[in-house]
Amino acid sequence: MSKVGTIVTTPIRVEYMNGDYNKAYDLLAKEKIGMVYKTVASVEPYHATIHLNPTDGEKAKQLLSKAGIKWYQPVPFY
Repeated sequence: MSKVGTIVTTPIRVEYMNGDYNKAYDLLAKEKIGMVYKTVASVEPYHATIHLNPTDGEKAKQLLSKAGIKWYQPVPFY
Protein backbone atom coordinates (compact mmCIF):
# COMPACT_ATOMS: atom_id res chain seq x y z
CA MET A 1 0.00 0.00 0.00
CA SER A 2 1.30 3.44 -0.91
CA LYS A 3 1.59 6.28 1.55
CA VAL A 4 0.57 9.81 0.70
CA GLY A 5 3.20 11.29 -1.60
CA THR A 6 4.84 7.93 -2.29
CA ILE A 7 4.56 6.02 -5.54
CA VAL A 8 5.56 2.37 -5.24
CA THR A 9 6.52 0.80 -8.56
CA THR A 10 8.57 -1.95 -10.13
CA PRO A 11 11.11 -0.19 -12.37
CA ILE A 12 12.44 -1.89 -15.49
CA ARG A 13 15.15 -0.28 -17.60
CA VAL A 14 15.33 -0.83 -21.36
CA GLU A 15 17.45 0.63 -24.13
CA TYR A 16 15.90 3.63 -25.85
CA MET A 17 17.98 4.41 -28.93
CA ASN A 18 17.76 0.90 -30.44
CA GLY A 19 13.95 0.80 -30.37
CA ASP A 20 13.58 -1.52 -27.37
CA TYR A 21 11.51 1.04 -25.48
CA ASN A 22 8.94 1.23 -28.29
CA LYS A 23 8.81 -2.56 -28.55
CA ALA A 24 8.41 -2.89 -24.78
CA TYR A 25 5.69 -0.23 -24.69
CA ASP A 26 3.73 -1.93 -27.47
CA LEU A 27 4.08 -5.37 -25.89
CA LEU A 28 3.01 -4.19 -22.44
CA ALA A 29 0.05 -2.29 -23.89
CA LYS A 30 -1.01 -5.35 -25.89
CA GLU A 31 -0.93 -7.44 -22.68
CA LYS A 32 -2.86 -4.71 -20.82
CA ILE A 33 0.00 -3.97 -18.43
CA GLY A 34 -0.16 -0.26 -17.74
CA MET A 35 2.77 1.99 -16.99
CA VAL A 36 2.60 4.20 -13.94
CA TYR A 37 5.16 6.52 -15.55
CA LYS A 38 8.42 6.45 -17.50
CA THR A 39 11.67 8.34 -17.51
CA VAL A 40 14.08 8.72 -20.39
CA ALA A 41 17.72 9.63 -19.89
CA SER A 42 18.82 12.68 -21.86
CA VAL A 43 22.50 11.80 -21.48
CA GLU A 44 24.45 8.67 -22.35
CA PRO A 45 23.64 5.89 -21.91
CA TYR A 46 20.27 6.72 -23.43
CA HIS A 47 17.75 4.41 -21.83
CA ALA A 48 14.20 4.46 -20.54
CA THR A 49 12.96 3.30 -17.17
CA ILE A 50 9.43 1.97 -17.23
CA HIS A 51 7.64 2.05 -13.88
CA LEU A 52 4.90 -0.55 -13.44
CA ASN A 53 2.52 -1.53 -10.68
CA PRO A 54 4.37 -3.98 -8.41
CA THR A 55 1.75 -6.67 -9.10
CA ASP A 56 2.62 -6.56 -12.83
CA GLY A 57 6.41 -6.42 -12.51
CA GLU A 58 7.28 -10.11 -12.75
CA LYS A 59 4.83 -10.76 -15.57
CA ALA A 60 6.28 -7.82 -17.52
CA LYS A 61 9.85 -9.04 -17.03
CA GLN A 62 8.92 -12.49 -18.31
CA LEU A 63 7.11 -11.04 -21.33
CA LEU A 64 10.05 -8.80 -22.23
CA SER A 65 12.54 -11.66 -21.89
CA LYS A 66 10.38 -13.96 -23.99
CA ALA A 67 10.11 -11.27 -26.70
CA GLY A 68 13.91 -10.86 -26.78
CA ILE A 69 13.86 -7.36 -25.31
CA LYS A 70 16.79 -6.83 -22.96
CA TRP A 71 15.83 -5.29 -19.65
CA TYR A 72 17.90 -4.31 -16.64
CA GLN A 73 17.41 -3.46 -13.00
CA PRO A 74 17.83 0.31 -12.74
CA VAL A 75 21.10 1.61 -11.36
CA PRO A 76 21.32 5.29 -10.45
CA PHE A 77 23.57 7.40 -12.64
CA TYR A 78 24.68 10.99 -12.24
